[in-house]
Amino acid sequence: DSAWPASWLRPPATAEALGITAFRESPVLAAQVAAGRLPPVAERLPDDPVVIEPFDRIGIYGGTLRLFLEGDARVNNNEPPLTMCPQVSRILPNWASGWTFEDEGQTFILHLRSGLRWSDGAPMTSADFVWWFEHVFSHPELTPAVPPRQEGMTIHAPDPLTVVFRFREPYAFILQEMAHRGQTFLRPGHFLARYHPAFRDPAELDAEVRAAGYLNWMAYFRAASGDAFRRPVGTPTIRPYRIVRRSPTVQVWERNPYYHKVDPAGNQLPYIDGMLLEVVTNPEVISAKVSTGQMDFAGSMLRTQDIPLFKAGEEVYGFRTLIWNRLHGVDVIIKPNLTIPDPKLRAVFRDRRFRIALSIAINRDEINEILYFGQGTPRQTTVIPSSRYYEQAVADAYIEYDPERARALLDEMGLHDTSGDGMRQYPDGAPLTITLEWRDAETPKGETMELVTAHWRDVGIDVRLRQVHDALQTARARSNAMEMTVWHADRSTDILFPLIPSWFVPMYVSWDLVSWTEWSRWYLSGGEHGEEPIPEMLRQIERWDEMRRTIDEARGVELGREILRSQAEHVWTIGTIGLAPQPIVISRRLQNVADRGYWGWDNMWLRPYHAETWFLEEGPEAGGAMRRRRVPRRTMAQRPQPAPRTHMDKDHPLLGRTGDRR
Repeated sequence: DSAWPASWLRPPATAEALGITAFRESPVLAAQVAAGRLPPVAERLPDDPVVIEPFDRIGIYGGTLRLFLEGDARVNNNEPPLTMCPQVSRILPNWASGWTFEDEGQTFILHLRSGLRWSDGAPMTSADFVWWFEHVFSHPELTPAVPPRQEGMTIHAPDPLTVVFRFREPYAFILQEMAHRGQTFLRPGHFLARYHPAFRDPAELDAEVRAAGYLNWMAYFRAASGDAFRRPVGTPTIRPYRIVRRSPTVQVWERNPYYHKVDPAGNQLPYIDGMLLEVVTNPEVISAKVSTGQMDFAGSMLRTQDIPLFKAGEEVYGFRTLIWNRLHGVDVIIKPNLTIPDPKLRAVFRDRRFRIALSIAINRDEINEILYFGQGTPRQTTVIPSSRYYEQAVADAYIEYDPERARALLDEMGLHDTSGDGMRQYPDGAPLTITLEWRDAETPKGETMELVTAHWRDVGIDVRLRQVHDALQTARARSNAMEMTVWHADRSTDILFPLIPSWFVPMYVSWDLVSWTEWSRWYLSGGEHGEEPIPEMLRQIERWDEMRRTIDEARGVELGREILRSQAEHVWTIGTIGLAPQPIVISRRLQNVADRGYWGWDNMWLRPYHAETWFLEEGPEAGGAMRRRRVPRRTMAQRPQPAPRTHMDKDHPLLGRTGDRR
């Protein structure tokens, strides 16, 4: 796709392949080198660093990026071994150079690049994977419950650049895990040993834990090794920036002097010296600050409805509003609980006619015009169009607005208005009232459901809305107490749909899943707990179990499509509007931000768009229009071509074809 540099859609070239022999660095780091506090840049980079082409042009060093901690700190995105292309359809190398499957998918071999380092300068090697496996994954107190797909997994390192994973059964989707959150498979053991009882005197560690204010050593260890934005100052990282100061209201991050990527001119990335992260959690305050130009970048917690507000402030406050697409198959997915304990409501929900009636009673065009300025897409719950699993018929299933047919289906079920109040009752005359509980986050859930429940009242279905807090949502969803809820249907790409098809298959229990909690318990417990699913849902489980084991591309794609066709036929969940516009607000001084992109969990929001190449440009030119991709694209085209094609450059059964896919 011409929206991005062509190099972003293929395995990244390296300095050696492009003939880059000299490297440069930020003046801030050069001063530290001159003072003897850092080794020269060539010694801090890998032996053959990855080259990243900027979106527009070679940047300049310096400046501090102003951000909100809530969400937008993802500019400093995690760095897994593998990554993904901007279309979120292909898996690409990152700081791992490639991989190999053996034993029909039971053995996965990851090949690391030579010379990688943590932000404190310590080597990053296969030993860091083994340390995590032996001292975190295999520790019963740190990992009391192993994810089912990782049961029986072993990891060993035959040499510093090779990591060998072995699974009890074939596990093709380890690729998706490595591309999405593969950094969770390793830890900087040289640093974390001080927090672990295997390496400390127990009494000494216990005293340190109490002095730091933690309940036990596990909490102490997790604080040091968990979420990057909550770790102690000094924890090594492989991200572009490392934390240097924290307070209740702000965090300060500075560039990682050992970051492993360069640009086509040999400049070590990132360009920007640091980030100032402001702690703000109120969405209204965030919108107010963004609309008055107080941030250099904002995307999280910005609403489609506020696009006119942002547009109005552009000229006065010196920022631009880009329109990306949310990476959600559906912005608001409606989930009736098919395992609800109430037998009468369960019987209604399990009747396919009821779910179809609810779907075709929704006027999606009205919702699109009112909430999305006509820029969303009415669709059923499914993957996005760039996915290899996508079929138009699935996206279009039962989305036509047909209230008369909805009424006829409800009549067929014996759900009539016997009381004369305009609302339908059960066949025995008891009131049919449904409570939909929901929590507010990311997409216009409340506004959408106000419109949807009005549409449903028009056909005689009484659904009451009840907003709940996060903790209550979690408790009620996990205890199978919710009658109906909503969320946004991410996990809709070739990265997360095959790995976590939770909108279509009862494969785990979570706060955001209500549709079949007891079926999921049955699956996860091997039939010991929960409730055995109905036949078609058992078939869904069988399809996914086969799909996650096969490395046969054609078979895997067909199984994924069968899972989605079942959704189209049975309407297990109800979709509304998808592929919605997402406002991205950037200051005029922030350069190299892609004009287009997908925003969501599947691609970790910003990872494929290379925020490490953003830079800050002050002065008159910063207020003008962004120059289009000139220097880097020409430079990359004129440099020597990459080395001969390897396994990573070829078509792969889990990647699809080398060419673009829309």
